[in-house]
Amino acid sequence: MDRTELESFMDNLYEIGCVKFGEFYLSTGLKTPVYFDLRLIVSHPKVLQQAGKLIKQIIEQNNINFDIICGVPYGAFAVATSLSIQTDKPMVFKRKEIKDYGCKKMVEGVYKSGDSCLLIEDVVVYGTSILETSEALKMYDLNVTEAITILDREQGGSQNIKDNNINFLSVIKASDLLKHLVSRKRIAQEKMDEIMDFLNSHSFQASKIIIS
Repeated sequence: MDRTELESFMDNLYEIGCVKFGEFYLSTGLKTPVYFDLRLIVSHPKVLQQAGKLIKQIIEQNNINFDIICGVPYGAFAVATSLSIQTDKPMVFKRKEIKDYGCKKMVEGVYKSGDSCLLIEDVVVYGTSILETSEALKMYDLNVTEAITILDREQGGSQNIKDNNINFLSVIKASDLLKHLVSRKRIAQEKMDEIMDFLNSHSFQASKIIIS
């Protein structure tokens, strides 16, 4: 990836308030001293464009081939849309539940049986949302072998996703972002050490949620 672009992106994440310190609860129920609120990117077009650009670079550098893009609901929808525009690849989206009206489909958009689908996520903790989305797409005979997230919290999600036969890549890891903030004197080294100790001690055992 373009290092200058990546550093600018990390600066922007901090500036727009995506990195929060305090006490927060994740969707998993875990209380955490840091929260990466990447949903805020949707309100910042330039940062949204950067996110799509950096993911596109990962795709090109790793020679990832795919037919369609799907953002994991709902946090990654905007980033997936940005990527779709920049790569000129069609996008589909997965509902959280099937509606009892209209076409009554879980997966909306134009696709065909056998299409390869690239999953896009904003933040990965344990990887559960990627795996659940993958299973839903498979019900529509779509192939999911690749997933990219903007940020990996380094709490076991990467390995869990890989153990479920999905190649996983990230734009940045939590440690990358925190190291950058230390270098920019945004946070103290002690704060980074405290957070990384927490993340390392609250990682998930991937084998517990392997999907058959």
